[in-house]
Amino acid sequence: MTANQTPEGHAKKRKNRYRQLSSLQTRIKVKFSNQSLLNRALVHRSYINEAGNSQRDNERLEYLGDSVLALVVNEYLFKHFEEYVEGDLAKIKSAVVSEGTLAKVADEINLGSYIMMGKGEEQNGGRQRPSILANTLEAVIGAIYLDSGLKESKKFVLSLIKKEIERIDQQTYLRDPKTTLQEYVQKKYKDRPVYEIVNESGPDHQKEFTVRLMVNSREVGLGSGNSKRKAEMDAAKKVLEKIHGGETVI
Repeated sequence: MTANQTPEGHAKKRKNRYRQLSSLQTRIKVKFSNQSLLNRALVHRSYINEAGNSQRDNERLEYLGDSVLALVVNEYLFKHFEEYVEGDLAKIKSAVVSEGTLAKVADEINLGSYIMMGKGEEQNGGRQRPSILANTLEAVIGAIYLDSGLKESKKFVLSLIKKEIERIDQQTYLRDPKTTLQEYVQKKYKDRPVYEIVNESGPDHQKEFTVRLMVNSREVGLGSGNSKRKAEMDAAKKVLEKIHGGETVI
């Protein structure tokens, strides 16, 4: 029998784990009523496989946390990005809840050092592996939801990802031309682009729209498309191309 298998060894191991869990709760500013939920959120399946432990891994909590995370992010985007259409919101949400972003956030709170995993997994760099970090963070979110409810879960999630949402929103490849142009006009001219339909032709099933883009009551471009939105996007894109080309259009 090894030292860790004696009653004293088990007691010491539990005490050390309690200190770890207390340290993590201080770091993430969340106090658990049921610390066993937090502990389970930090148990990687490799720990169960190697130790033959009766303890359960974190995969079910990860499943729950994924849904809670999606709800919190979607609600935040819906309330704070009113000008964005569904497609734009979906792009930002997808980037926010991606493995890369979640792993980055998990690394910032040093989550890897608290994970219980098998020796083989740890030796192969498991504590820094993005998939493990991201999945464990989702499991922690699931544990917070079960322990404290949606309000605390939302507070925790937003404390970690609000700056990531802002960072991702600044990446122009995620934006549509209307959003980019609107921010440019608001910043430079303290005004907002106005889109006016000037022509509508064709049968109902094959409409063609032409819109005029106005800034400061001046026409700065025209756009066309088989829907009002596509026509507006086309107009915004053409104006942005002119601006990027050095033309003075506004």
